[in-house]
Amino acid sequence: MPNQVDNPFLTAPEWRKRLTLIGIYIAVVGSIVQTSSLSTLLPVAAGEIGGMEYYSLASTLSGIIGVAVMPLWGYLGAKSPALKRPLFAVSELIGAAVVFARTFAPDMMTLVVPSMFYGFVSAGIFVLGYSMIRDMYDRKKAGTYLGFCGTMMAIGMLLGPTAGGLIMDAASWRWVCHLIWPFFVVGSILVLLGVRVTKEEAAGMASTSRTFDAAGAISMMVFLGTLITGLSLGTSFLPFGSFGSYAVFALCIIAGIALVAIVRKKRDDAIVPLSALKNRNVIRFACSNFLANFSNMAVFFFLPTYVIAVMQLSATEAGLSTTMYSVAGLFLGPVFGRAIGKAGTAKGVLSLSFILRVFVSGSFLLLLAPDTNILLIYVVMLVAGVYSSANGASFSAGPQVQLPEGIRVQGNSVIQVGQNLGGAIGTAVYTVVLGTFGVLGGMPMALAISVIAAVIGLVLALRLQKLADGHDRGER
Repeated sequence: MPNQVDNPFLTAPEWRKRLTLIGIYIAVVGSIVQTSSLSTLLPVAAGEIGGMEYYSLASTLSGIIGVAVMPLWGYLGAKSPALKRPLFAVSELIGAAVVFARTFAPDMMTLVVPSMFYGFVSAGIFVLGYSMIRDMYDRKKAGTYLGFCGTMMAIGMLLGPTAGGLIMDAASWRWVCHLIWPFFVVGSILVLLGVRVTKEEAAGMASTSRTFDAAGAISMMVFLGTLITGLSLGTSFLPFGSFGSYAVFALCIIAGIALVAIVRKKRDDAIVPLSALKNRNVIRFACSNFLANFSNMAVFFFLPTYVIAVMQLSATEAGLSTTMYSVAGLFLGPVFGRAIGKAGTAKGVLSLSFILRVFVSGSFLLLLAPDTNILLIYVVMLVAGVYSSANGASFSAGPQVQLPEGIRVQGNSVIQVGQNLGGAIGTAVYTVVLGTFGVLGGMPMALAISVIAAVIGLVLALRLQKLADGHDRGER
């Protein structure tokens, strides 16, 4: 097991470990309640306050801050492991403020702009929260506890669409926001009360990298921000082919070139460390995470829109489609997590996830129509829940057991960027497709793109390699 002298988190009192675990789990539930209800909440809100043509920006723009904060939190967490706890709390409190601010939004732009900062929540959970769980437990036990994150996600997906849809039908979408923000407040408080270590106590776990790469962080944020914004607004405020669209994508290319140059020059001191980029598992996990979330948005984010706009059903019925998506995760998350921890690789579980993803998107491609029986959609979404659970376990437990300790925190931050980036760009691309061809005509195209992305992800998952013996310091 890990060296107890070097790792004070491992020897912390069990009751403090439990507080930290519960706090992270509660934050995960809140995060998924927010995500799973957003696909129904946004079109409902747009119907009340306007902005239907760009409501998806509330989801896509959150990825801009997230992809910048994730490597920053990864750098700070690696540099000083004792900072993970307060940084996690700050991230979740920012998320609470963003969701609370939505309750007062008089128009869609007022709702969209604060959503940019919601990316802090993802960085706190997926970079710092998962890392804290790994710090506190050995590989096998950490795999199980990280697998339970999938159960928490399933609970969030059950609560979000169902409770959210009922509240929206009975009261208002604003009250759904009041349901969500307390999760982040409570989660942050419990983590602050949990495992505490000083900078000196965790010095043996700290990275020796030099100063933070501010230039790289700015270049990355500009590159990804302009890419996501240009795609998202291509059918509304910045039409493709217009001067504004060309200017945004030109800035995107310039920032991308600058980012590559900075990484080549600064190497392991870059915002994306070169040693992490050279690790094949990091790249395969990151690309797989991107493709999994890119593929998933066609079903998870836009299926409720199809149910409401094309099938003319209620928000509750639309929400139930994503509720079905969560059922399998209630019990499969720990099973998949334990399997990954025991095997020392997520290859099998992640491959299963992509195979089922192809089946689900392909099924909807063949079956989805304005007169499709909603019960048939629910059945297919039950199957989708299995790949959701496998996917969650793969990217929570997988990097923690398949990356060498020296690059684990920052490597994981690169991998988790793939999640936010995949979700944001997927939402933007599918928004363009549905905005151009309409929800009815565009949905089959979105599903076809989803299938292609999942097939490529499967190829990458099959190439994941088990960590060689001795590369995870202190593991036997």
